[in-house]
Amino acid sequence: MKRLLSGIIGLYLVVAALTRAAEAVGLGPNLCGCEPDCWCKRPGLTVFRWVTPTRRHHLLTPADKQMLADASGSD
Repeated sequence: MKRLLSGIIGLYLVVAALTRAAEAVGLGPNLCGCEPDCWCKRPGLTVFRWVTPTRRHHLLTPADKQMLADASGSD
């Protein structure tokens, strides 16, 4: 079981690195369509952009962000 889990994690990391390298040289999709403040735009995390489901890119909805902005502004 440990060997299988290590293999799956290793394969995930290899695919992540290969898709990031392909993006860097201009192969494949080059824009993910996320908002500029999405976690996948941060340095170091861009490696996982294409191996993470799109629905996980946007952890907060625009309404959630507005609610947080209103709450922090009223302090």
